[in-house]
Amino acid sequence: MLISRLLIMTALLVASATASFGQTKDRLDRRDKLLGFESVGLLKSRGGNCTGALVARDVVLTAAHCVHGKGDRFVFEAGYSHGAAIATRRSDSVVIAPGYLKALANGDRPGAVSNDVALVRLESPIYDAGANPYSIARTPGRGAKLTLASYGQGRMESLTLERGCSLNTHYRGGIVGMDCEATFGSSGAPVFVHTGGRLQIFSIVSSGVGPDQGTPETFGVELSRHIPELMRTLTNQRALAPVSSGSRRFKIGQRTSGGARFVRPD
Repeated sequence: MLISRLLIMTALLVASATASFGQTKDRLDRRDKLLGFESVGLLKSRGGNCTGALVARDVVLTAAHCVHGKGDRFVFEAGYSHGAAIATRRSDSVVIAPGYLKALANGDRPGAVSNDVALVRLESPIYDAGANPYSIARTPGRGAKLTLASYGQGRMESLTLERGCSLNTHYRGGIVGMDCEATFGSSGAPVFVHTGGRLQIFSIVSSGVGPDQGTPETFGVELSRHIPELMRTLTNQRALAPVSSGSRRFKIGQRTSGGARFVRPD
């Protein structure tokens, strides 16, 4: 069932169903409303904008398709709102989940989604007030209530918070199906669960299907199976010499030309 739904996925992430009962949305269009979400921001590249979130002072979590084939330089704007950000940093290097490029080469769409994870290291850490890194949570059970923080088409100037959406399905390969609403720009957006009274990221938005293709669903990636290895690889990169100005070697996979499927181009 999952494979058939993924095969009819739109080329760009689309999910436009009306929010389910109990879900609420809030545009964080004032600095005071960003409290607790200052570490979510825009990740900008020559290929378009995605959403990202700090998982270390100098590491941004996003989707692999947001960085694959998008050049060697990215800009992260933490807490971005109406042209201003709490902090702005350029990228230093990128690592992509090892199965992502292989799945793309083999035309394996579910495999690409299940490995659609990347970490972007920044040129310098972010220590600005409120911009604290998030920790990674284990995947909760079916029916768990989630919070999605994302930018998107028509609301790119401020973060939108959706509370009360649900984890509906666990698919093979670490893919999860949710009824959170996502749109262009939401790729890489963190999906939070409440654990021990605090927010932790358990997934990021990878792709989705719209109402014209059946029941709307947003697909995410379980992060606990990817992040430890990616963090180790990113740490190991520090010992590698630069291969060109402003970029470093990639330990996991070399990025090649070719467009991503779920990121909105400028």
